[in-house]
Amino acid sequence: MQTLKQRSRIMSFLPDVRDRRRVQNRRYAILAFLIPFLVLFLAYAVRGVFPFGNRHILTVDLYHQYAPFMAVYRDKILTGGSPFYSFAGGLGLNFYALFAYYLASPFNLLLLIFPPSLLTEAILFISLLKIGLAGWAFHFFLRTAFQRRGYLAIAFSSLYALSGFTMAYAWNVMWLDTLIWLPIVFAALIRLMRDGRWILYPIALAMMIASHFYTAYMACLFIALMFPLLFLRSTEKFPHRKTLLIFLAVVGLTILAVALTAVLIYPTWESLKLTSAAGDAFPKPELAGQPLKYLGQFFPFLEPTVRSGAPNIYCGVIILLLLPMYVVSGRIRLRDKILNILVFFLLLLSFDFNVFNFIWHGMHYPNQLPHRFSFVIVFFVLTLAYEAMRSVSDFSRMEIGLLGLVFALAVPVITGLVDDIKAPSWVSWATILLIVMYVLSFLSLRTRKTRRKLMTSILFSIMLFEIILSSISGISWLDNNEYYGSRDGYTVGEAPSSIRQAAAKIGEMEGGGSLFYRTEVKPYKTSNDPALYGLQGLSLFASTSPESAVPFFKNIGYQNNGINSYQYRGSTLFCDSLFAIRYVIERSSTELKDDERPVVLGNHSVTVYENPYVFSLAFACSSNITSYSSSYGNPFKTQNELSKAISGEKDVMFRLVEPTIEMGHSELSSISEDKSLFHFSRVSGGVSTYELVWKVEENGPHYLNVDLRGHEVSFIEADVDGRLVSIDKGKKGIVELGSVEAGKSIRLTIKLATDAKTEGEFVVHCASLDTALLQKMADHAKANGFTLSSFYEDRFFGVIRAEQDGHILISIPYDPGWSAKINGEQVKIEVVDGALMALPVKQGEHTLSMSFIPIGFFTGLYISIGALSVLIILMTVAFVLHHRKKVKNDALYRDDQFEEEKRTDDAFFQELLAQKAEMTVTIALDEDERLST
Repeated sequence: MQTLKQRSRIMSFLPDVRDRRRVQNRRYAILAFLIPFLVLFLAYAVRGVFPFGNRHILTVDLYHQYAPFMAVYRDKILTGGSPFYSFAGGLGLNFYALFAYYLASPFNLLLLIFPPSLLTEAILFISLLKIGLAGWAFHFFLRTAFQRRGYLAIAFSSLYALSGFTMAYAWNVMWLDTLIWLPIVFAALIRLMRDGRWILYPIALAMMIASHFYTAYMACLFIALMFPLLFLRSTEKFPHRKTLLIFLAVVGLTILAVALTAVLIYPTWESLKLTSAAGDAFPKPELAGQPLKYLGQFFPFLEPTVRSGAPNIYCGVIILLLLPMYVVSGRIRLRDKILNILVFFLLLLSFDFNVFNFIWHGMHYPNQLPHRFSFVIVFFVLTLAYEAMRSVSDFSRMEIGLLGLVFALAVPVITGLVDDIKAPSWVSWATILLIVMYVLSFLSLRTRKTRRKLMTSILFSIMLFEIILSSISGISWLDNNEYYGSRDGYTVGEAPSSIRQAAAKIGEMEGGGSLFYRTEVKPYKTSNDPALYGLQGLSLFASTSPESAVPFFKNIGYQNNGINSYQYRGSTLFCDSLFAIRYVIERSSTELKDDERPVVLGNHSVTVYENPYVFSLAFACSSNITSYSSSYGNPFKTQNELSKAISGEKDVMFRLVEPTIEMGHSELSSISEDKSLFHFSRVSGGVSTYELVWKVEENGPHYLNVDLRGHEVSFIEADVDGRLVSIDKGKKGIVELGSVEAGKSIRLTIKLATDAKTEGEFVVHCASLDTALLQKMADHAKANGFTLSSFYEDRFFGVIRAEQDGHILISIPYDPGWSAKINGEQVKIEVVDGALMALPVKQGEHTLSMSFIPIGFFTGLYISIGALSVLIILMTVAFVLHHRKKVKNDALYRDDQFEEEKRTDDAFFQELLAQKAEMTVTIALDEDERLST
C-alpha cells in the first residue's frame, strides 16, 4: 500500500503543472498585449497627446478621411441610417463600398461608447487596442508554430506590433486589423495541417478579408508564398493519402472563407471598377538596384516613410545578428533555409522591381504611402529570427563577436553610401551600441543553465529598451513631419459644438417643411466636413469615389485632386442653388459680405446663412441637359453653358468684368480677347509685383478664377473695397469675393517669387452673377419641382410636375446601383456629363421613386449564405463526430480503470505505476522549463 500512496502523491503534482502552465500562458499572452499598448501610449504621451496634453493623433488621411467617415458610421448605427447610401458628402455616395474600404473593422463598434465630441479619443483607444492585439496575435502564432513560450516570445511580439511599419502608419487605423489577423491565420493554417484542427482557419481568414480587403489581399499573397514551406513542414511525416486530404482541405476551406465575405467584397469590387484605382496598365519593367537601401531600413530610429521613400521594415537590431545565424545554423533543415531565403529575396526584390510592386498593390499605382506591403516582411524576418534564437548557443564566442563586428562596421558604411536613409548622424552610433549590447547578451546565453534564465531576462530588457526608444523616436518623427493637431476645433471646443447645435436647430426649423436639404461648412476644417459634423453636403475625399464625376466638378470651378475628391471651395451661389445647398455654416467671421443669403442663426462661434434661391433635389428642365458637356479653363463660361442647358434659353448667368493693369505694366500684358490671359516677361532673380483692378458695374456676388499655371508665387491676395480675401496660391478654382456694390473696386495683387521663371503666362477671370436670372431659374425649378412624400437615404418617393416635355435633373451623382420609376414604371437613368442623373419626362404630374442597392449585392449575399450554410454543416458534423469519439474514449477509460482496480493488490504492478507517474511529472516539469526559455 505504500507504493499506491506514493503513486497518488506523485500524480497529484500533474494538475499543478498543467495549471501553472495555463496560468503562465495566460500571463505571457496578457504581457504580449500590454507591452505594445503601453509603449505606444507612452510615445503619444511624450508628444502631448490627450490626456497628457491637448493634442490628438489624427494626421494625414486619418484627419481628413477616416475620422469623418467613422463619425458617419457611428451616426448611422445610432439613427438607423442606410447601410447602402449616404448624403454625407459628394452630393451622395455609395456608403456600402466606403464601409468595406474604411469602416469594416469590428473594432469600430467601440465608437458607440464615445460621444461625438470624443471622436479623437475613441480613435486613439481603438488604435492602441489594435496595436496591443497585434502583439498578442504574433505571440499566439509563435506559441503555435514553435510550441515555445517565454519572455523572448513577448519581446519578438512587441517588435512586430511596434515595427517601423507601425510607426509610419499607426494613423492608418484601417490597415492595423491585418496586423492582427495575419499571425492568427498563419497559426490557424498550421493547426489545420499539423493537428487537423480546422475551424479557426476559415473564420480567421474571412475576418481578415472582411476587416480590410486591401491589405488582406497583400497578406493573402504572402500566405500563398509561404504555403509550400508550411505544407511540407507540417505534413512530411504523414502518408501520401493524408497529405492529399490536408491539401484539399486547405484549398476547400480557403474558398469557403473567401465565399463567406462575398456579400461585402463582390459589390465593393463592382464599385471599385468605377474609381481611379481601376484600369491601371502593367508598368514597363524597371529595376531600381538599391539593395543597400533596404538593408539600411532595418536600422532603428529612422525617419518613417509616409509620402515617399524606402519601405518601413525596421523590426529590431537583433534581427541583423539572427538572420545570418539562421542561414548557417545546423539546427535548421537545409530545405527550409533555401525556401525561406528565396522568399526573403523575392520580398526584397518586390521593393526594387516595379512590376512586383505593382502586383503587391493590387494592380494599382499607389498615391503616396509607398511599399504598403512592408508589414509582411516584418512578419517574415521576425519569424526567422525567432527560430534562429535556438541556435545562438551553438555558435562560439569568436563567431558571435565577428558577426557583431561585421555589422558594427557596416552600419556607418551603409548610412554613408545610401542617401535615402533618413536619419541623423547619431543613429549610426546608436545602432552600433545596440549591436554591442546584443553581442554581449548572446555571449552570456552560452553560460550554464542555472544562469540562462537571468541572461534571458537581461536580453529581454535590452529588447524592451530598444522598443521603447524606437517607438518614441518614430512617433516623434511622425509628429514633426505630419503633425498631431490640437483637439480644439476638430470635434472638441466651441466651434464644433456650435456647428452640431446649429445643425440640430436647422432640423427643428425645417420641421416637416422639407424632407431633404444640404448644408455646408466654411472655411473648411477637413476634406469631409459634412461627414464629420453630421451634415448632408458636397465636400468629399474618398478612394471609393467614382472617377467620372470629378472632371465635372473640376470644370465648374470646385477645388479637386483630379481623381477622387472635390471640395466646397470654389462654389458659387448658382451651384449652391443647383445642388440644393440651402444652408452654409460659417465657422469663423470672414471679410466677405453676403447680401444675397440672410442670416438665420448665429452666435460668437458660427453664423448660419440660408440660400433663398435653392432648387429642389430634382426638377424638370430642358432636354438639352442630356447633351451638356463641361470644359476646363473658364469655369464661369462652363457654368453659363450649364445654366443654358437647364433652362433651354440663352441668358448668361455670369458676366466677365474686364481688368486694368495698375502695377507691373512694363512686364505684364493681356494677350486674350477677354483680357483674362496674361503674359509676363521679367528680369531673373528680381521681385515682380503685378496688380489687376476691376471696376464693379452691377451689384451682386462676384468671383475670381485664378490659374497661375504652376509659377512660383510668394504672395497673392484680393482687396474687395477694403476687405481682404486670401487666395491659396497652390490651388486652382473659383474664389468667392462676396457681394460687391456697383462702383466699387476689386484689386488683385500677385507677387512672383525670386526664383520664378523669367517668362510665362497665367489666367485670371473676374465675374459677376446675375441674381435676377438666378431667381428666374429658381422660380422655374420650384414650379417644376419635386415634392418628397418620403425620404430615406437609399430610397425616396414623391410627386414631380413638368410644365412641358423634357428631363428631370437630379442633383445626385450617377451610380449604377440607382434605379428609377416614373408612375410605377422602370425608367432608364441617363448620365449628365459623367456626374448627375437625368430621367425623361412627359408634361404633367407624375410620381417619381428612386432606390439604391449596390451592384452585385444580391449575388454576393447568395454566395455568402451558401458558404455559411456549408460552414454550419461542417461544424455540426465535426461536433457530432467529436462527441461520438469522446463517448467512445470515456467508455474505454472506464474499462481500463476497472482492469487497473482488479490488479491493485499486485505489488509489482504498483511499482510500475509509481515509476510511470514519477517519469510523467519529471517530463512535464522539464517541458515546462524548455518552453519558458
